[in-house]
Amino acid sequence: MKVILALSLFAASLGIAFTACSTSENSATNGTGSNAGETEIAGIVTATNHGMPLKNAVARVWILNEDSMLVAYEDSLDDNGILKINSAALSEKKAPVQLLEMRSGDSLSIMRWVDFERSPEQNLAIAQSESLKGIITNNGTAVENATVSILDQTVTTDVQGYFEFSGLPAGVHYAFVEGYFGKFSYQMETGLSDGATTNHINIADSIFTVVEDFENWKHRQTFIGKSFGQGWWFICTDSLQGGNSRVAEGIDSDKILVTGDSAKSGSSLHLIFNIDQETKGHYGVAGFSIGDDFDEDDMFAFYDLRSATAISFDAKGSGKISLQITKRGNDGKRDFHQTAFVTLGDEWEHFTFTADDFDTELIAVNTINILVTEDAEIFLDNIRFDGISPSMWPSLGMRF
Repeated sequence: MKVILALSLFAASLGIAFTACSTSENSATNGTGSNAGETEIAGIVTATNHGMPLKNAVARVWILNEDSMLVAYEDSLDDNGILKINSAALSEKKAPVQLLEMRSGDSLSIMRWVDFERSPEQNLAIAQSESLKGIITNNGTAVENATVSILDQTVTTDVQGYFEFSGLPAGVHYAFVEGYFGKFSYQMETGLSDGATTNHINIADSIFTVVEDFENWKHRQTFIGKSFGQGWWFICTDSLQGGNSRVAEGIDSDKILVTGDSAKSGSSLHLIFNIDQETKGHYGVAGFSIGDDFDEDDMFAFYDLRSATAISFDAKGSGKISLQITKRGNDGKRDFHQTAFVTLGDEWEHFTFTADDFDTELIAVNTINILVTEDAEIFLDNIRFDGISPSMWPSLGMRF
């Protein structure tokens, strides 16, 4: 049975202001508009430090490629903390989104993925730089002398496979790891707790993009969504429509994360659904938006997952679950597709679902949901898009 959910997702703006503008294509091309004879501006960056203009900080615009990150533009802010970015500098390095990075000395920095065509004005408040630690292994064996590159920094793993960066902007980074095994991209994050396993890389694993690992999950935002201000989680039941099904702990509860022996690795999600079989159309769901909400497109609301060999995750518990996706249908409305139900057991199991399991192309996908229609206890971890290299993710966003 297909269960259609009407959900409203809310995301906080975190105090970031975006201003859109449009320019006549003809006047811009022919130089006949109000800026005729002047330099075309791709974006205007304004930066502050504790509310005061950040003077003379260095700003760079990075372009993410499949095997590297390249600086497309670099300049310094003026005495008013403002930088006007020349559009000609970006025209030869087209990309759907760009990484705007800013540094002041060795201790202050910030970064944000932006789309200058849609949001040319960017206001940033610089913050304390952070460190990033990790380990590279090959099925448990330390990988020595592998190079790990993030932005303009490169470090080498020691005899135990460990590496460390300092002075990085806080957040999720795209890292490139190179050695005898080749060169691959991975997602890594600054400021993790000692027990987090996000930056523990096993080069023997196949290519994949981490969607969620439930580490540093205080904002209830997916790992893949943190970079772009997207990916908000939600948990609900038919109680939204007046039904009697319930979930033991809501999305804001500290009790829905488990660690130690109960977790697969680091932290794992733990949910208990009590489903009322007497409620018509009964259900429980835990899910997340991949990008923006269905009706929003500050960055991307939809993603093309056709290059994914599977959507996979680790799970255990009791009861049955189905994986459901929401995509944009041909009529522009929400289209729901779900897999057959699978039964959870007492031991962790790795589940994989392909496009055939959904009986639809994995294109213009907006949300992914874990669906239950009977009582269930769910332990969940390590949600991935198998077959998609992390460095290719920004290029898969879609707009309509």
